[in-house]
Amino acid sequence: MSSLYKTNVDLLLIIPPSRIKHTIYPPYGAMYIASALRQKGYTPMILNVDTERINNQGVIERVRQINPKYIGFSGIVAPSYKYIKDLSREIKQAFPNKIQILGGGLTSAVEPVLQHTAINIVVHGEGEIAIVELMDCLKSNKDLNSISGITFKNEFSNVHTDKRETIKDLDSLPYPAFDLIDISEYLPDGIEFIRKFTTKIDKRIYNSKRKRKMITIPTSRGCFGICSFCFRANRGIRVHSMKYVFDFIEYCIEKFDVGFFTFGDECFAPNKKRNWDFIEEYKRRNLDIIFRILGMRVDTVDKDILKAYKEIGCWMIEYGFESGNQKMLNIIDKRVTVEQNRQVAILTKEAAIYTSPALVLGMPGETNKTIRESIDFLKSLNFNFKQYQMTYALPIPGSPLYDFSRLTGIVKDEDEYLSSLDGDTGRAGNFHVNLTDESDEVVAKWVTTIRDEMDEYYLYRKYKIKLLIKIMLPLQKIYINYKKKHLWVILKNKIKNLFNSRLKNVKKGDIQGIYPRFKKPVNINIEELLDGLDYSKINIEMSLKKINEKLLLKIGS
Repeated sequence: MSSLYKTNVDLLLIIPPSRIKHTIYPPYGAMYIASALRQKGYTPMILNVDTERINNQGVIERVRQINPKYIGFSGIVAPSYKYIKDLSREIKQAFPNKIQILGGGLTSAVEPVLQHTAINIVVHGEGEIAIVELMDCLKSNKDLNSISGITFKNEFSNVHTDKRETIKDLDSLPYPAFDLIDISEYLPDGIEFIRKFTTKIDKRIYNSKRKRKMITIPTSRGCFGICSFCFRANRGIRVHSMKYVFDFIEYCIEKFDVGFFTFGDECFAPNKKRNWDFIEEYKRRNLDIIFRILGMRVDTVDKDILKAYKEIGCWMIEYGFESGNQKMLNIIDKRVTVEQNRQVAILTKEAAIYTSPALVLGMPGETNKTIRESIDFLKSLNFNFKQYQMTYALPIPGSPLYDFSRLTGIVKDEDEYLSSLDGDTGRAGNFHVNLTDESDEVVAKWVTTIRDEMDEYYLYRKYKIKLLIKIMLPLQKIYINYKKKHLWVILKNKIKNLFNSRLKNVKKGDIQGIYPRFKKPVNINIEELLDGLDYSKINIEMSLKKINEKLLLKIGS
């Protein structure tokens, strides 16, 4: 076995692989941690397995060569729990004396993490201040109880220290350590990226002077929403000042030669004033960028705001519509109405800004009826072909949905459940957990039902004449058999094959591919818990958090 190579790295931050391919969102969590450490004289390093895709043995060899004093993991729940569990154990075996630290969203699963992985210390919430204090503490061999916002193993149990306050002034943080990652991996071609979404492209993007690369940046932390399927360590939203935001934009333009931006916040604007402040500062700086906004709420925009955004270069806004049924919006605790969602979607379309409604399927309380209303909602928007998204709800530790899963017995063994998650779990078409009163077979078909109905709606109504001409002319055999067979059925199949829009039929016997490993017990009935509540308007008494309170009373009795 080769000897350790001496370096001066204090903390090696490992970024686990996410999905089949890494996202375009840089690992800002680790990058901000690294900048905070540098500011206080420490030497961090980032090993980005998400882009490098080296195996565990390759990581072990890197650790051997770098020989950091400590090892950190930046973990998100879905794809990283099993990876961190396996890799941390291998690191422990190879380097038994190295302390391993975990930060990121996975810290919400602190108990199974400390029980089943080789992680020694968990840093909760924001880590920029905590990590510096922790490094100082470890360096001087002081008591870990003096560090707030962490959980650590001792000889007998897990020790939870006091909760750490959030960082009040986000502008006080240094810029993220871009030099510690290969930023080129996160700078896609802006024009090609837009073309993946829409063919109705603003002519401004073709300006010969425009730089073609796109970068994703944050402008805030958190969200004032409290959606039932979401987890965040700290409630509420804190925003960078407009000066900081636009200084950062100009910094990225100059440093990375970019002309396209994605603002990748959970909640881009907590109110309409924030939107107007952004628009006015953009104009004052006389910028010329093409951008999209993620995480906008429908109750923070109006017709004038959308028009102004279009004028300054916004091509896309993403909203969290979630469902076309008010009962489901209430259970999610969205605190908006279906009609609000519909009107903002239409206003966004009228402003010539692209948006793709995203549905969350299979939350507790979902039925064939609520799915039908979501389909009707999508149809009422009259958007373009395939202009929508959907995913099955997935319980994440720290969320009311996860609490529901634990209370109902859907998730009995946390280690088993978390180990079953990976980068593809929860994507459209992947049904992993049945949280509803409906059968597995019914829930499994919802994605197919929505896709088939929406395909029919767009292809047979909006594009009917165009497609009939396109398909009828070359298909002489269909024309010859016109009177012998059902032409409509034939055309339907040909059209769906042409657009590659049909999923494979759900097969009753395909247990591994269709049926979930985790499901709600039949003795827990969601509709009984909602009995007597008004579905027709915003009603916070229907939120999953309130349902959980009823479940606790039911279990206690």
